[in-house]
Amino acid sequence: MNKLTLASIALLQLAASPAIAAMTATQVVEKETVVRSAAGVETVKRAPADKVTPGETIVYSIKYKNDSADSASGIVLVMPVPKEVSYVEGSVSGNDTNVAFSADGGKTYVARGRLTVEESGASRPARGDEITHIRWTLSQPVAPKGEGEISYKAILR
Repeated sequence: MNKLTLASIALLQLAASPAIAAMTATQVVEKETVVRSAAGVETVKRAPADKVTPGETIVYSIKYKNDSADSASGIVLVMPVPKEVSYVEGSVSGNDTNVAFSADGGKTYVARGRLTVEESGASRPARGDEITHIRWTLSQPVAPKGEGEISYKAILR
């Protein structure tokens, strides 16, 4: 069975105002599993994604923090979507963010419902496996010592 170590394929971009020097960001890659109790109750658990097999769900997260005594504004976080996975529709999360998607290697970004690709000379909606990057623009400044988290889910192909 094909297995993949995901820690080596996850990347992060952080771009913002001069206050960026005081921002830190840590990417976490976890796999999600469903555990069923003896009573039949299902619970979703996360564990480090050291090894993932095709069909498993992976959660890519960035935890960010403003380490300065000043608010940080204009924060933009970008995560590439590895080519080995397919984005899970509706799985992005992040409070006070505007999210945009790219299917051209991060050159252009639009809302998910407007993301298209060219095929045989015609434009069509992009599938989850065609998304190459996801960008979160924080709509509010990050307070001094403030922190937050953004994430998305994908399925290993």
